[in-house]
Amino acid sequence: MTACFASCLTAAEREVVSPDGVLKVVVSDAGGLNYRVEVKGQTILTNSPLGLEFHDGTKLGPSAVIRKSVKAGHDGEWVNPFGDRRIVPDHYRELRLTLEDGGAPARTFGLIVRAYDDGVAFRYDLPTNSGLGQFVLTNELTEFRFAGDYRCWAGGESACAETQYPETRLSAIPSGQPGHPYRSVLPLLVETPAGYFAVAESDLLDWSGMSLAGTGTPAVKAVLDTRSDGNGLVVSSTPRVSPWRVLMFGRTAADLVGSDLIATLATPCRLKDVSWIKPGACAWDAWWTGVNPYDSNPQHRNVDTRGTTQSDKDYIDLASEMGWPYQLMDGYWYEGMTGYQKSLHSPPNPVHADFRRSVPDINIPELMQYARSKNVRLLIWAHSLDIETFGVEAALKYFAEQGFAGVKIDFLNSQSQETVQWCEKVLANAAKYHLLINFHGTYKPTGLARRYPNFITQEGVLGNENNKWGEGVITPQHTINLAFTRALLGPMDFTPGGFINRAPKDFKVTSPTQVMGTRARQLAMTVIYPSPLTVFCDSPTNYLGQPGIEFLRAIPTVWDESVVLSAEAGKSIVIARRSGEKWYLVAMNGDAAASFKVPLKFLGRKKWTLRSFADDPKFSDYQTVVESTSGVNAGTVLTLTLAPAGGFAGIISPAD
Repeated sequence: MTACFASCLTAAEREVVSPDGVLKVVVSDAGGLNYRVEVKGQTILTNSPLGLEFHDGTKLGPSAVIRKSVKAGHDGEWVNPFGDRRIVPDHYRELRLTLEDGGAPARTFGLIVRAYDDGVAFRYDLPTNSGLGQFVLTNELTEFRFAGDYRCWAGGESACAETQYPETRLSAIPSGQPGHPYRSVLPLLVETPAGYFAVAESDLLDWSGMSLAGTGTPAVKAVLDTRSDGNGLVVSSTPRVSPWRVLMFGRTAADLVGSDLIATLATPCRLKDVSWIKPGACAWDAWWTGVNPYDSNPQHRNVDTRGTTQSDKDYIDLASEMGWPYQLMDGYWYEGMTGYQKSLHSPPNPVHADFRRSVPDINIPELMQYARSKNVRLLIWAHSLDIETFGVEAALKYFAEQGFAGVKIDFLNSQSQETVQWCEKVLANAAKYHLLINFHGTYKPTGLARRYPNFITQEGVLGNENNKWGEGVITPQHTINLAFTRALLGPMDFTPGGFINRAPKDFKVTSPTQVMGTRARQLAMTVIYPSPLTVFCDSPTNYLGQPGIEFLRAIPTVWDESVVLSAEAGKSIVIARRSGEKWYLVAMNGDAAASFKVPLKFLGRKKWTLRSFADDPKFSDYQTVVESTSGVNAGTVLTLTLAPAGGFAGIISPAD
């Protein structure tokens, strides 16, 4: 259902209210274009500037006046076969403003504002009659001025969105230096008196990605990446719209975690046929664990560990045994590979890499034949710069001809306009050849996986690989914070499932790789963190026959339904997700032990069987998994007890 009406009345303010009446966005032209956000009449964001600046000196916003407004509403839903719930509601009220900014000449532009029950969003509209024609955007004036110096969780700086989200105050977010603003990675989670807001963006297409800079006050400013060629932020032509600037909302942390707003705002799928896109679990190779018993080269250790033909066969066997449809062959498999010191926009090496020439220790045809015999499909790694120098379409066509199911493409290290364009180019070409894509070393999700569902997962997260080096940054606090920050945005290739589990005080950087927290915690991550392709990090030796491994057997990676049962930002989360007739119930906490009463009211009337994978009740052995089976129903109230840095995982199936 859609309804519209128009108004040409002269007034300084226009507003739009969410369908449930809770959220209100008010746009004003008093003192320059600005907006504020209210929750049930309480102002949470005060009058915040809006506007854009261009290379030719044009400024849209500072002297804009509202000339016309049109309101509309939409009540619908969309189907997401690759997410946390299959049927996604799409209910909003929309305000479209026609604006005029004085100057010589006067410019016409627009602002589109939407209010959903779970957030608000706005985007700039640059029509043909704006007179901008070909333009170079040099600055965005958007700010988010919160009404108080609220507690928040803010991302650090990172070209590839690999950062922690520590708790802080809005006024403590750095501002940077003149000409070099701070670039806090999205999202920014803010706890307000009226609920939780998360600042993000959606539908980033042929534009530069957004970060945030502090101001020393409760306000933060939008900061866009500079183009890789240095020519401003965005080079384009009218008509254009900007990405959505998004404020996700939940009255509680549980409400916020349950939102699909980023994907809902994104452009719908442009692929006519998605039947070939198969989500699923994936075995990795020897790189993560750092141990390859078939490789005696002493230089091939830790970050330089690599797969060989025989070791990759072991991982294919693991995938086959566990009912995982994929195995990933990571780096060092082809001649002339570009190293991690370079990224997509670096000068290429004098001698370009050649995907047609594998190193002596890797036999691609033999591995492909072996994988087929085990009903496993192979994914392959490639450096983004090597894809570019080989030729994007030529490389993807070659991988498809060899029989690969998809490509993990690494080291983009940018959210410049050119990088965003390159990602869409890769995804469109990959779809042509029925290839899945997993971008690593890349920017945060902005809904692009809805437009191209073959974008099966992505990094843009400080993940389990960082346990291989550094000072132990994958802490229990970081991994619980991710559920309330990075995981809000979309697929997250954290690569969970480490089975050498240590209390945080006992963690060491070693080979084989260790992880902080209990084994049940690593099991829980596989369901809490969204990823239609879930890559399990550890080795056949550390998995097979080990306590807890049965939770991962044939585990789903996309869901028909999700229910957030309990959530406290930065402290704990309990989620149930359904695939078919089975529910997967998981919980995770922070550094402190925790106990939860969990009603199972979400279950239907039938009788059910719960298979539990729980922490050691004495909290002494982080590798211990206490497995048990019990009957449950919708009236059952479970008591879950989690160790410090602990977890719980359970499978609820219909009783026989």
